[in-house]
Amino acid sequence: MSKIEYLKRGFLLATLLGFLGCQPTNTDRVSQQLSEDTSSVNQTEDEVSLDWFTSSALEDTDIISSPEAKLFIEDVYQTLDREIFDPAFKKAEREQHLSELLAEAEAKPKWTRAELAARISEQLNRLAVSHVRLLDPTEGERLFRIFEQKPLPDAATPEPSVSAEMRGKIGILRVKSFIVPLITKAQLDQAKAQLAQAKVILIDVRGNEGGYGSSVSYAVEDIVGADKVLWWDRTREGLQMEEPYVFRGYFDDADNVEAEADIALGEEHPYVEWRTRLEAQQDPRPHFVLIDDRCGSACDLFAGVVKDHGSAGILGVRTMGALLGGDAFRLRWEGFALIAPTVQVISPKGLTIEGVGVPPDVEIPECANGGSQCLERAIQMIQAGAV
Repeated sequence: MSKIEYLKRGFLLATLLGFLGCQPTNTDRVSQQLSEDTSSVNQTEDEVSLDWFTSSALEDTDIISSPEAKLFIEDVYQTLDREIFDPAFKKAEREQHLSELLAEAEAKPKWTRAELAARISEQLNRLAVSHVRLLDPTEGERLFRIFEQKPLPDAATPEPSVSAEMRGKIGILRVKSFIVPLITKAQLDQAKAQLAQAKVILIDVRGNEGGYGSSVSYAVEDIVGADKVLWWDRTREGLQMEEPYVFRGYFDDADNVEAEADIALGEEHPYVEWRTRLEAQQDPRPHFVLIDDRCGSACDLFAGVVKDHGSAGILGVRTMGALLGGDAFRLRWEGFALIAPTVQVISPKGLTIEGVGVPPDVEIPECANGGSQCLERAIQMIQAGAV
């Protein structure tokens, strides 16, 4: 299994790298690598991995000619056009942005590599689409070290992604990430066991910026119950398919079996309906989910599933609305990659969360912008029976 496959079909969002400062995702199909910058790269190897970023000798200060700038711009947008989940999605905007960039590159005889990358990133950001990002060697290395479990030498030990605490009769389950291996089912089960005496469960997903759909599957099944539709996802190859392949359950994440199986599922079935297991046991206790405007991607999905099934009260403020599945693809410059949205995700009620977000059932203004009183306010409302 290639190392980058940890990211395959991951609902990884633009701000997933909140602790990095950038964004995520997966494998690729290289088209052309004609630049002198990549002439030393083995062109038969198209894997995006940590090595792709760390082996790059390119510098931000390198001077790029106008013709080379145009070649790189075209490579970025051709890759996006080729890999995006729907060729028609924002096509006019993509073509306009490409035209503007090419005109700028024609007018300016020299660029630094950093200047050109920054200008392309500005245009990509204007699309307002999650999982679209240009990665340079530095950002790519920091991101892929997370997924390949090779932390930077000076990196601080991360806090646990799953934790539990009791506040009176309320059990609070904190889920900071849906990324494997930052979260596993064993960790989640252990945390839930600490809340066995709770009368009410509050699941706090504020600031959770994404991860795997399979992680959402096992986190949500005891809330919504057995054999419930969780979501549909569809790649470009599945656009014309009428009937999805039905998959119940989740993958074993103990040894990254989840990632490997998830890839195979996506490659064999471009249109998939995800359901909870037939043997899933629903927790009868009242549940609440606390969301905020930093909850995105797989976190968007978790909130959307719960809301569509009406199986828990949603508190806080509207989620980010950044729910597309993404992959990473090599570009012509060694150490550069494009994250492109390759999977469309639809909620159980057939709703598109991308660009919209999930609204709460009960608004808590204190939850906006990382408000420090959000959790306390939610607890007060639950204790008072106001929700």
